[in-house]
Amino acid sequence: MIKHVIFDLGGVLIDLDMPRSMQSFAALGADPKALLQPASSAATEGRAKATLCDGMVANGAMDLYQTGDISTDDFVKGIQSYCHEGTTEQQVMEAWNDCLLTIPAYKLEYLKQLRTQGYAVHLLSNTNDAHWQFIAEEHFGGKTEEYFDQLFLSQEMHMAKPNADIFQAVLERLGAEPSECLFLDDSQANVDAAQALGYNVYKTPLHYDFREEINDMLKEAMTYTSTITVGEQHLACNVGSGDLPVFATPMMVALMENAAMLCAQGLLADGESTVGSQISVSHVKPTALGKEVSANATLLSREGRKLTFHVEAHDEQGLIGEGEHIRYIINKEKFMAKL
Repeated sequence: MIKHVIFDLGGVLIDLDMPRSMQSFAALGADPKALLQPASSAATEGRAKATLCDGMVANGAMDLYQTGDISTDDFVKGIQSYCHEGTTEQQVMEAWNDCLLTIPAYKLEYLKQLRTQGYAVHLLSNTNDAHWQFIAEEHFGGKTEEYFDQLFLSQEMHMAKPNADIFQAVLERLGAEPSECLFLDDSQANVDAAQALGYNVYKTPLHYDFREEINDMLKEAMTYTSTITVGEQHLACNVGSGDLPVFATPMMVALMENAAMLCAQGLLADGESTVGSQISVSHVKPTALGKEVSANATLLSREGRKLTFHVEAHDEQGLIGEGEHIRYIINKEKFMAKL
């Protein structure tokens, strides 16, 4: 079950145009080929160089700056050595920031929406101090905590994608399993590295609204199925809900609630549980003794402690019932103390 949604920054959230920076550096006399090299996941000197975007990786001072192994001053001096004599620090920084475009407003809202639905939202980015300071202030209003639960920045971690160590470090800090994480990145090398460790992954096309696809992935992940074989104890004539030897509606409802209860387990902290609050279902087809019945619960939304599920029940011939079920997350000790 996915609990953590982890976003790359450049090319996923902020529109990025690295060729634009390279053109600006070229205007200052620097050869872009000296600053970059073709993207590859192959490691040299123990690690692969930091990806900048799909198809580009950093080289030299640019690579070291992405992993925080040199200061902004050293980075500027390194770039100046490729430029025309007299190139200023301000010109280098302006050229470096030329690649940063905009973050569409709907993406900022989507980050907040995912958090209200109960997902932990994080940022995992190959970035650097100059870019991050600009983006944090310009696009997040200096309030990144309103959008992300945790920040994983290459220059602070002294690691960079696509190396496995940064993905392992993320899991350790989150205390999470790879299967509980969905990672979005525009670089194939980064996606491949995360997937090799067991992450759920999505490669984002550039300048693309990916919300529908991500919602579908999360919806699929937040589904649980409970199954029983109809026995004598499940018949309407034996539970008092009817006088025929068919699968009882209260038993179908109980199976639906069981699926929803188990679906919610991955959202709970120690000492928490869920209780059913409301269910509205139709029972449209009878099921005979000895037949198998499955109930599916899919989490539709989370509003604080309120969880809303779509529930369906099927037997061997098809749909027998469906509806909506609401559960609330509670603290078990406090809940039982009310009795």
